[in-house]
Amino acid sequence: MRLAYSVLAAALLAGGSAVAEIYVPEGESGSVLHLSDEFKVVGRITGLDNIHGMSGAPGRGILIAGSLSEMASGSMEKPASVSEDEHAAHHGGGEKNLDGEGSLVSLIDVKSHEILRQIEVPGIVHHVEVSADEKYAVVTHPTLDAVSVIDLDSGKVTATISTGPIAEYAVADPQSGHFLVSNAGNNTISEVDPEAGFVVRNFKLQGPPKHLQLDAASRQLFVSESEVGKVSIVNVDDGTVLFSYDIGGTLHGVAGDSGAIWSSARERDRVVRVDRATGNRIEAEIGPEPYHMALMGGALLVSSAAEPVLWLLDPETLDLRETIPTKDTAHQFVHFE
Repeated sequence: MRLAYSVLAAALLAGGSAVAEIYVPEGESGSVLHLSDEFKVVGRITGLDNIHGMSGAPGRGILIAGSLSEMASGSMEKPASVSEDEHAAHHGGGEKNLDGEGSLVSLIDVKSHEILRQIEVPGIVHHVEVSADEKYAVVTHPTLDAVSVIDLDSGKVTATISTGPIAEYAVADPQSGHFLVSNAGNNTISEVDPEAGFVVRNFKLQGPPKHLQLDAASRQLFVSESEVGKVSIVNVDDGTVLFSYDIGGTLHGVAGDSGAIWSSARERDRVVRVDRATGNRIEAEIGPEPYHMALMGGALLVSSAAEPVLWLLDPETLDLRETIPTKDTAHQFVHFE
């Protein structure tokens, strides 16, 4: 386990701007693939454990990566040169004792690829999101029906908040400073205030929400209602459903803008694009089980749940531009613009 304690304060407190780059967690391989903005391989970050959820704080120049592997709470090894108090602070021990099984969240310097800090959180981490002001990170715990809030200045868990059954995905709302969390077990979305440490409100959908994308300017939330085969666009301020699009089969990733929505129709092995103005639809069978997806750099980047690859698609036509091999299944992408 690599812990660069000596450079921690400078990286986390002083911060540092990052160049436009793409980072892709590679699951059980314990690595993160680093791509340039032109989708060329720059290198890999290694020494991690089963990374699925990941987000970034560009102003701080760090990635925040969560592990899907459980470990006994308090079992993180203390380096010989670090005191017990310092060690507790570095892995979130502080004043709060985490009992039972937990997992690690790693803070990674994007320039050096060094792990700056590892923080213990209760339960496995599925997805990660960072607030617009880069003060907080939220990690989802689907097995605990909760999220944990991490203060990125102190590196401590400030709250673990029950949201709803199978807390799945989170997005940050820059206007409110809150996070929106999808609860796949009861068809709800929770709004979480990270500073106060509680749920402000919940609103209900027809199907189980999983992946989310927020267009903060238009106040529209794109929701993958995976088990009912729909993508819905929700008014984030009042929770009303503005539009719903039947995609068919079990879904996974979602992306959207003012002109179109995109969906990973995982069960049907297709990527789907729907024009929002006309309703015209394009479906492309690129490969098995399309999985995570994101619009970035004028392209649609899609991973596969069945093969270790990334597909680079034309977002208008869904033509395949390039296939990029990965070490393992690719999960939550991060784009530093």
